[in-house]
Amino acid sequence: MNKAVFNQDHILFDQTSTTQEEAFKSIAKFAYESGFVSDEQLYFEGLKAREQEATTGFKDHIAIPHCKSSVNKKPGLFLIKFEQAIPWNALDQKPVKVAFGLTIPEEGATEHLKLLSLIARKLIDQDFRAGVLEQDDPAVLAEIINQIDFK
Repeated sequence: MNKAVFNQDHILFDQTSTTQEEAFKSIAKFAYESGFVSDEQLYFEGLKAREQEATTGFKDHIAIPHCKSSVNKKPGLFLIKFEQAIPWNALDQKPVKVAFGLTIPEEGATEHLKLLSLIARKLIDQDFRAGVLEQDDPAVLAEIINQIDFK
């Protein structure tokens, strides 16, 4: 995995969110504070708007919230682990415990949508899914995410 896109500092343990809206606010704040988006509120609104198009809830308690926006300064991947399961309207109707948040700049979006596809494909791997759901050690989680071959 490209360290500029994802590294251990991109892991957030969210202990307070209980709704999808709160989860999106948490992701937007984290991406903003990490320097990946120029406007926290507009990124939050972009995540909500993207969710209106189709659910980003994958399956087995995992979602991939993202949006392509001019406020996204650079491509980023964030792993968010929720202490409380979040109702999400996922494909399998299970609540979300882990989210892969993406910042997708308008320029270069094709390359970053490739990352979205790589994550979705990797989520088919049961060991990968189990690892991101069960592990709480940031170093181990970073190792698991680094299995995604995005350079």
